[in-house]
Amino acid sequence: MLGSHCGAIRYERHGQQFVADRGGFLEFQISIENPDPKVTLIQYLRRNLYLTGTKEACSQGACGACTVMISYYNHHQKKIIHYSGNACLTPICSLHGMAVTTVEGVGSTRNGLHPIQRNMMESHGIQCGFCTPGMVMTMYTFFRNNPEPNQEDMERALEGNLCRCTGYRPILEAFKKSCPCGLGLCQQSAEEKKEVTEKKTDEKPTPESYDKTQDVIFPGELQRSTEFRDTDILFVGGGYSWMRPVSLNKLLDMKAASPKATIIMGSQTAIGSKIRNNSLPSPEIICCTQVLELKRIVEEKDGISIGSAVTFAQMEDYLRGSLKGKKDRDCGVVSALLEGLRWIGADQLRNVATLGGHLMSVGPHDLQTFMLTVGAELNFISPNKKTKKLSYEKFVKNGINVPDPQDILVSVFIPFNKQNEYVLYSKQPFRRGMDYAVVNSGMVLRVNEKNGNIENLRFCVGNIESKPCLLEKVSNVANGRSFDDKLIGEACDVIIGELKECKADSMKYKISLACAFFFKMYKQISETIKQTNEKTEFGLTPTLSSGAQYYDVPNPEAKEIVWQPIHHTAAKSLASGEAVFIDDMPQYTNELSMWYVTSTRAHAKILSVDTSAALAMPGVVDYVDHRDVPGENMYGPLVHDIPLFPDKEVSFHGQPIGGIIAETREIARAAAKLVKVEYEDLPTLFLIEDAIEKKSMDAYVASHVNGDIEKGLAEAEMSLEGVINTGAQEHLYMEPISALVVPKKEDSEVDVFVNTQEANGCQTDVGLFLGVPNNRVNVRVKRSGGAFGGKALDTISASGTAAVAAWKVNRPVRLIYTRSFDVKTTCKRHPFKAFYKAGFTKDGRVTALSIDLYLNAGWNNGVSMFVMELAMLAMESTFDIPNYKGTGRICLTNLPSNGAFRGFGGPQGNFIMHNIMYDIAKKTGISFNRLREMNVYKEGDKNVNGMVLKHFNLPICWEDCKKQSKFDEVSKEIEEFNRKNRFRKRGIAMSTVVFSIGYPIVFLCQAGALVNIYQDGSVLLTHGGIEIGQGLHTKMIQVAATVLEIPMEKIYMSETSTATVPNATETGGSFVADLNGGAVMNACQILKDRLQPLKDAMPDAPWEKLIQAAYFSRISLSAAGFFKSRNVGYDFQKQGEGEYALYNSYGAACSVVEIDCLTGEHQILKADIVFDVGKSLNPAIDVGQIEGGFVQGAGMMTLEQVTYDKDRGEVTLYGPGNYKIPGIRNIPKEFNVSLLKEAKGENRPLYSSKGIGEPPLLLAVGVHLALREAVNAAREGHGITDSYRLECPATSERIRIGCAGPIVKKVDAIVENNQNVQL
Repeated sequence: MLGSHCGAIRYERHGQQFVADRGGFLEFQISIENPDPKVTLIQYLRRNLYLTGTKEACSQGACGACTVMISYYNHHQKKIIHYSGNACLTPICSLHGMAVTTVEGVGSTRNGLHPIQRNMMESHGIQCGFCTPGMVMTMYTFFRNNPEPNQEDMERALEGNLCRCTGYRPILEAFKKSCPCGLGLCQQSAEEKKEVTEKKTDEKPTPESYDKTQDVIFPGELQRSTEFRDTDILFVGGGYSWMRPVSLNKLLDMKAASPKATIIMGSQTAIGSKIRNNSLPSPEIICCTQVLELKRIVEEKDGISIGSAVTFAQMEDYLRGSLKGKKDRDCGVVSALLEGLRWIGADQLRNVATLGGHLMSVGPHDLQTFMLTVGAELNFISPNKKTKKLSYEKFVKNGINVPDPQDILVSVFIPFNKQNEYVLYSKQPFRRGMDYAVVNSGMVLRVNEKNGNIENLRFCVGNIESKPCLLEKVSNVANGRSFDDKLIGEACDVIIGELKECKADSMKYKISLACAFFFKMYKQISETIKQTNEKTEFGLTPTLSSGAQYYDVPNPEAKEIVWQPIHHTAAKSLASGEAVFIDDMPQYTNELSMWYVTSTRAHAKILSVDTSAALAMPGVVDYVDHRDVPGENMYGPLVHDIPLFPDKEVSFHGQPIGGIIAETREIARAAAKLVKVEYEDLPTLFLIEDAIEKKSMDAYVASHVNGDIEKGLAEAEMSLEGVINTGAQEHLYMEPISALVVPKKEDSEVDVFVNTQEANGCQTDVGLFLGVPNNRVNVRVKRSGGAFGGKALDTISASGTAAVAAWKVNRPVRLIYTRSFDVKTTCKRHPFKAFYKAGFTKDGRVTALSIDLYLNAGWNNGVSMFVMELAMLAMESTFDIPNYKGTGRICLTNLPSNGAFRGFGGPQGNFIMHNIMYDIAKKTGISFNRLREMNVYKEGDKNVNGMVLKHFNLPICWEDCKKQSKFDEVSKEIEEFNRKNRFRKRGIAMSTVVFSIGYPIVFLCQAGALVNIYQDGSVLLTHGGIEIGQGLHTKMIQVAATVLEIPMEKIYMSETSTATVPNATETGGSFVADLNGGAVMNACQILKDRLQPLKDAMPDAPWEKLIQAAYFSRISLSAAGFFKSRNVGYDFQKQGEGEYALYNSYGAACSVVEIDCLTGEHQILKADIVFDVGKSLNPAIDVGQIEGGFVQGAGMMTLEQVTYDKDRGEVTLYGPGNYKIPGIRNIPKEFNVSLLKEAKGENRPLYSSKGIGEPPLLLAVGVHLALREAVNAAREGHGITDSYRLECPATSERIRIGCAGPIVKKVDAIVENNQNVQL
């Protein structure tokens, strides 16, 4: 196998070098003998070539972190083809004769960044940076193919790339700046271009903006020779034979010789998994991607024939071209097919996924439904060259099976629409952009030329059952009818009758979608035929993204480096792929890998464990479990009640029982499946309701009381009761949990490399597990690719099990969680249930509130008591309610133990309280804003926890936000919009946050730092905080540079280590910058004071001379700093005594949304945020935290739904493939953020700044409230005037059902029997 790569390293094979120097970048040729089809491109890049810039985040082709550019020369078109692809899905065998460009080949810190990389840095589009190389490669490939892009194309290109940190806005900004013109002018109108040019006279679209010499040069050898693409090949390796024919005849010969061979085309999303798991029926694989006869597109008189090996991207390019010059009435089929292609996957998948591979799979239906609708015809050929034609309808009835297992799909014939025939196709995904369909549908309607009636109507739906359905009874009802709206109701009745017996989850919603699609399509066609002037508006208003950020920037002449919008200090390394994460670390010579043997029961006794088959597998070294733990097997944050390895009983599905240690991670994972465990099942509980019924509660009870609740409720003029729920949320940080433990040769020392937020906790517990003192355990953290609270307690399990394994074999052991294991077994955000009773006056003054609050802790309390306390604080922090009682109980179930997540109970508490206030506003008829304004705390008030509210800046944020968002004006516009639009509605709502900063437990409010100055004047800074993408190290370097009065460039932060700064408090709570910044200030001030006498004696000496003089004067140039924020803590059992926090953070937001009433899909049209961060240490970083937190919160409120299998108790998520976090299409279309100007406050020790990170997430409750407003507007349109309880998350299903109407009324009688249940 021969290929090429452009990167930044030298690769040698068999003593022969293939190196071409190009401006500092090295291109090299790669030759692999006997390549293994199981090996993917990402495996080869990372483990063979040591090119670790390409990240492995999901291995599902669903996040884009592994995006690379793949190139080949098309000798038929005489041009080089570049396309973006997912390295995690691409078999190395499929790249013969191609060139691969990774992020290392685009730019580097040594040789210069590419403009795209530089703009990512300068636009502050980098936080944790794990997704950044993939973003860069998506942009890079896009611009290679699109010299004149528009913003719509840019946003589309990013649909396949996920980011959990930034909120996407700065990434899109970097994209715009990186376009070939250098200024984004190519996206603007002529007037806008003039305006932008006038504003930026100093910026010219010069080669510096986009230097073509930095583009990778395609290898000449691959361009000159045709043998790589036009020659049949056979690779034998890894137990497989990979055959790639280039002609149909050769393909048939191969199939005849290997009748059981698996045929593959395209992305290999399903087949690839079977190859890697050795589960194919035969070791022979035939790859058809280069068979010329299967790659043809032929337009005929009556239709178009598309080869089975034609990719979706190729189809789309061809079809777009074919539309030119045609009349609208002749383009029905083509336009409908383009609509179907548009929303399949993302560019990385569309570039490689083929029509044949898609139609022959049994996965989610996209084009299958379209093919059934239009009556497509499949053309097969057998090994004996006998051709067969089969209608797609008959093919589906066969169960998506070929006529004969030996038959090959050659092409698909799609008939054009005839005269007076109309074709439409639609798809409703869970998330717009890179998602499967919940339901899709197609309609072909032919009009009788003589009488104008419906001659024939064909209606199909997909994704309800295992294959798409042709609803023939709908045709029977419609055929021969005139265009009368009465048909809609009758057809919907028939649709319901045909589908109601289907066995699937969410049948009410799915059938309502089928009815909605019929209604939409029928109305669109009917109005086109009737030439209606004012057509019914369906769907969401098309809108592109924009945004603005407002903050004060100090005078650039000022000596302070704090308060400046400085980019992330590691941004260059992150953008170039040079930044090192745990699994990027080079492998030790004697290193081993580990994988878990996990429980297949949610609650059971362990009867026996048989490891014999696993240990007999070649490459397996050993097995480890509770018997191998040399020290203590139990750990926990409060009490040690969590087993590292269970010995007698498992408490949740997926719990690690033991671990296989092997030579590679693939061997370890395969061997773990061979371990046989016998169980005795025990009773299970999963939901809060189950735990309440069975009294499965932790002993801890949280209780907050103010005033006399009984009297307050009894004397209230009005009262209201309700129940409010919040769902779970998965962290989905981009870098999975990873650990590498290296035992040393002497004195029982171990180095633990782990991407944790809790280095001190890992050190303490690893020492506990191994039975060694903490001073023998050094936990080292360079950075973590996102965390959000999820890399605290769960990383102790990872580092602990890897440490026990390394101890047993006395060799380094690496443990890298798969994405599936990570999301199934690690902690989530706690689900909550609140029962409330409120008393209030007729004019809206809330006088009494009683809340009984329950959370689902999972199988163990863990940190749940603290989450409960903070959730209750969030409920109590904004509104002054004189008579209040809150009681919190912790439910224990048989799910993975839930833990910390950004906000730590705050989002749930804020959601519950805002919804209570919303309910009261609807009950009293008072405006929601007015009701909150009359009940909010005032300056100088004391809250339930005894904090006196000084500098209570919430009202200021509120008024500024109302003004910035033009709330009153927009509200009137929305009323008018809703009056004019029946099937789409808008809503607007404001939200607030009051977030206490500073741990209630006082011993946590401490931090240390170590600052070393070297003889050349360079400074090495170390502190106890961990960089997880929040810009902590950048801020700490700003602090140090400001105190020492030197440039930032002289200061370096290498890593966080327990050997340099001991006993560090966990990185979390939005307080880490305050704590560690205080310690850094202290250390730097000590050094500054030591240097002051020399500085007085040498006032003009440069820094370097000063340091040299200090060295020769024997002045210590190393200082340990320490900081504690306050001396008085808080006891949760003594309400109102002590100091709960150091200060409060305040913010307000206004959210505007739009919903499609017929599908439940929504978009956030606008978000305006005003936030009090004090005097921001780094406004660019703080704005990024606000944007990213808000978007993550919007995910919690709308898209992100955690489900479990009600029989097995297994969390049904496996990663971004089926757990949908917000993508580029789901952010606010207009996103405006302002930092509160001249924000007053006290107890802000770090240059008058305030903590950030968690609080902005809580503002996303406004998105949910706005959706609730829109849903209620839809209900009012149907004469329903209640206040609908929209559950959280407000998924498209819940929005659609909430909108009510005739269709929902019809499906309401359907009995749901969901296998997957939301937590």
